[in-house]
Amino acid sequence: MVLELYLDLLSQPCRAIYIFAKKNGIPFQMHTVDLRKGEHLSDAFAQVNPVKKVPAMKDNDFTLSESVAILLYLTHKYKVPDHWYPQDLQARARVDEYLAWQHTTLRRSCLRALWHKVMFPVFLGEQVPSETLAATLAELDVNLRVLEDKFLQDKAFLVGPHISLADLVAITEVMHPIGGGCPVFEGHPKLAAWYHRVETVVGKELFREANEVILKVKDSAPVNLIIKQKVMPRVLAMIHSVSGSSSLKVSPRGLPPAAPTASIMGLELYLDLLSQPCRAVYIFAKKNSIPFQLRTIELLKGQHYTDDFARVNPLRKVPALKDGDFLLAESVAILLYLSRKYKAPDHWYPQDLQARARVDEYLSWQHTAVRSCCTRAMWQKMMFPKYLGQPVPPETLASTLAELDRCLQMLEDKFLRDQAFLTGPHISMADLVAITELMHPVSAGCKIFESRPKLDAWRKRMEAAVGENLFQEAHAVVLKAKDMPPLDPDLREKLKLSVQSLLY
Repeated sequence: MVLELYLDLLSQPCRAIYIFAKKNGIPFQMHTVDLRKGEHLSDAFAQVNPVKKVPAMKDNDFTLSESVAILLYLTHKYKVPDHWYPQDLQARARVDEYLAWQHTTLRRSCLRALWHKVMFPVFLGEQVPSETLAATLAELDVNLRVLEDKFLQDKAFLVGPHISLADLVAITEVMHPIGGGCPVFEGHPKLAAWYHRVETVVGKELFREANEVILKVKDSAPVNLIIKQKVMPRVLAMIHSVSGSSSLKVSPRGLPPAAPTASIMGLELYLDLLSQPCRAVYIFAKKNSIPFQLRTIELLKGQHYTDDFARVNPLRKVPALKDGDFLLAESVAILLYLSRKYKAPDHWYPQDLQARARVDEYLSWQHTAVRSCCTRAMWQKMMFPKYLGQPVPPETLASTLAELDRCLQMLEDKFLRDQAFLTGPHISMADLVAITELMHPVSAGCKIFESRPKLDAWRKRMEAAVGENLFQEAHAVVLKAKDMPPLDPDLREKLKLSVQSLLY
C-alpha cells in the first residue's frame, strides 16, 4: 500500500512534510483533515492519531504522529539527499538543535501571531486585547532575531551551505505570521535573503502551492457556532498568555559572540540538576560512562544570564555542551550527539526504522505536552508560593493539574500501553526524558503515580534500568527543592519576571 499522509496545509508542520515529500519524489496519498471544520477532533481520525493533531502518517499498519518524527522517518526510509539530514556528526547535531529549539519558541510565536491577528477576530469572531497582540509581536521579533543571529548567522542556510530539514521547518513556521499580514522581514535583511534562497531551492511553484492556503487565510469565512464551541477550549490559551520564550534576554545588538575556539579539549556539560533536561543528559552520560567535566550553572542564581555563559550558549539556557570548539544547545540534540559520538547501546536510539521513529515521536511530542505541564505544576504548586513568595490562584493550579492528568493519561495510553518501556521492551531516550520530567511534579508533592499502577510499574523499571544510586544522585537537588530558603529580594524580583508565563 502507498504511504498515506493526513494533512491540512493551513498547518505549518503539515506544509513542511508536504514540501519535503513532493520535493524528494516520495509517493503518497494525501488525506485532507480540515482543521477549521474540526475534522481532527473526530473519532475516525483518532483511530489514526489518538493525539487528534495533524500531521499524521500511515505506512501500511505503522502509524506515526509528530512532524519532526515523520520527517526523520521519511528521510531514513526513502534515502533522500544527505543535505536534508547530514551524516556528518556535528552538522546533524546542528539540525537536531534547531528542530528541538523551535517547538516552544519560533513555532509557538508564529502560531500565536497568526491567531491573534487573523484567526481569533476573523474566523472565531473573538477580539484580542491590543496589549496581548503587541506582546505576541514583540515575542515574535525576539525569536526572529535568535533565528537570524544564532542559527543563520552569515551562512546561506541555517546549518551550513545547503538546505536542511531545519530550513524547511523554519520557513513553514515563518509563513504563518506572513499569512497574518505581519511584515516579518522588516529589519531582518539576512532572513529575507534566506527566505528567497529557500524558496528557490524548494522551487517557486511547489512553494506557492504549499503555502496557498495560509496566504489566503485572512479570507476565511467565520466558523459556525458548533465548530467554534469545539475549537475554542483548545485555543483559548493563545489569548491569555505569552510563551516563556518572551523572557529570553537578547540585546538590541543581537546575540553575544560565540565562545572563542581555543578551549580545553574534552567534553564539558553545563548543567543544573534542578532542570529536568539537564538530569536526562547527566544520567545518560553517567550511565554510558561518557567522560565529561561538569560545569554547574545555578539557574536560581541567574548564572545562565551571565555574559560568560552566553558565549557558550547564546540562548542562555541549560543544558549546553562544549566539545573542543563545538558548542551545542538543546537537550534532545545533546542526547543524540552523545549517543552517536560515543556509540551508546542501540536500545537508547535504535537503528531499526520504526523503533527509532517511535523514539523521535515521543521526543517531539513531549516539548509542548509532558514537559510543559510538569514544569508548570512544579512552579505553581511549590516554587511560586514557597520560593518566590507569590501565591497562585487555586483555579490556576487546578487547571494545571487537570492538564497534567490529561498528559499522563496520553503518556500511558498512547506511548506506554502494555509495553515495558515507552517505545518497546527496552529503555530508550524517550523513557529517560519522560521520567526526568515527571520527577518535577513529584518533587512538589504531586502524587502522580498513586492512581496509575501501570505508570508506577514503568517508573520502577526505569529506576532499576538506570540504577538506583544514579537515579537518586541525579534527582537529589529537585527532591530537596521544597526545603530551599527564599531568595534575596533583588534576585527574587528578577526571577519572577522571567517565569511569569508559568502562571498561565
